[in-house]
Amino acid sequence: MSGQPRAVTPAEAEALLPRALVLDVRSAERFARGHLPGSGHMAPEEFVERRAELPPREARVLVVGESGAQARAAAEALGSLELPDVVWLDAPIETLAGRGWELDAPAPLWRPSRFLEEIVAQIPRGRAIDVASGSGRDAVYLAMKGFTVEAWDSAPEALANASAMASRHRVAIETLTCDLERPSPPIPESRYRLVVCFRFLHRPLFSVLERALAPGGHLIYETFRAGQERFGRPRRQAFLLEAGELERAFPTLEVLRYEEPSPAGGPWTARLWARKP
Repeated sequence: MSGQPRAVTPAEAEALLPRALVLDVRSAERFARGHLPGSGHMAPEEFVERRAELPPREARVLVVGESGAQARAAAEALGSLELPDVVWLDAPIETLAGRGWELDAPAPLWRPSRFLEEIVAQIPRGRAIDVASGSGRDAVYLAMKGFTVEAWDSAPEALANASAMASRHRVAIETLTCDLERPSPPIPESRYRLVVCFRFLHRPLFSVLERALAPGGHLIYETFRAGQERFGRPRRQAFLLEAGELERAFPTLEVLRYEEPSPAGGPWTARLWARKP
């Protein structure tokens, strides 16, 4: 079903629903009055600004709207953003109303780090910090899972987007603008039940993160390692871990899981789950 967006009938849409992500492109007001269970929401004019909240490239996306014409225009806009597996309901969304309506917050169409998804159920809830949080997917995901979350990043515009994303999903995060590459960034010691850091490498920060954990706290860290430069960014060695480096980077922590994935097309990363005694 990959390629150009294509139309589907209500019957075809019903068959796709168990496997597709549903993107409702009606107005926020109409969405709030009722929507298909498990559907996400975004207006087409927000696609570029909120690119980080769109589905991953491998997802199958079903676009629904007030009309087939509205859904088609949105699906074509998604296609221009290189989402390869998009279909649109060639009928008003009400043709699927037999599935029932819900009033919940929009479901996330984006995904957090897969490594975080695999582990999070095993982490006791409490205060968490997402270091170099960027657009905030992991921070918002943790808040949705019941953590009290701080998102730290050097880019205030990224943190503003993260706060807006949290609000749309009816959770809250605290955002803090900080240059994480400055000497001794002011991350509190012994404060966090969970510290997460994804796709960011500044080696002097390792000891800061280690000290930030409360006793019994967990660290989840994943970033690029040497070999990634053949597939794309980052290419500078300063931003690439050496083999085994991340496993050795936190000497006071107990390593619970360590991996160095090397898929044929990249990315090459190292990932660590560790706990403070």
